[in-house]
Amino acid sequence: MSIDMDPFQSMGTKTEPQIALMAQGDRPKRVVMVIEGEMVGDNKGDEAAEEHGRELMLHSLRSLENARTVPDEIILLHDGVKLIFPESECYSCWKPILDREIAVRACNETLFYLGRMPEDPRISCEDMADLLQNMLTADRIVRL
Repeated sequence: MSIDMDPFQSMGTKTEPQIALMAQGDRPKRVVMVIEGEMVGDNKGDEAAEEHGRELMLHSLRSLENARTVPDEIILLHDGVKLIFPESECYSCWKPILDREIAVRACNETLFYLGRMPEDPRISCEDMADLLQNMLTADRIVRL
């Protein structure tokens, strides 16, 4: 058996990860995280589930501070844009994310609708058409 051979191959087992963040040749792929709401899941109408969904969003964003694998960019759409405002429980998560040079992009149309702008100038404000192009050209999309 050569050193380069997959040990499972000799048993007739083919190993292949279901979700790979690396392309062939170990070239990193472009991973985009899309956040459309203030909570994880569609929990509207169930107060306990909404609270749990908000906790999950907070834990998800906090985990990016020290995570080994992070997305290349985070796109905020619709109610997800509200996460970047000081009244959001998730507000404190953005500085460590931005310090790791993860691009954060907020939807211009939603910002205009809300009449607000991000306080941190590192959060870029982009039209929905441009955000859609980013999503269409991503190698992987993670949706929260």
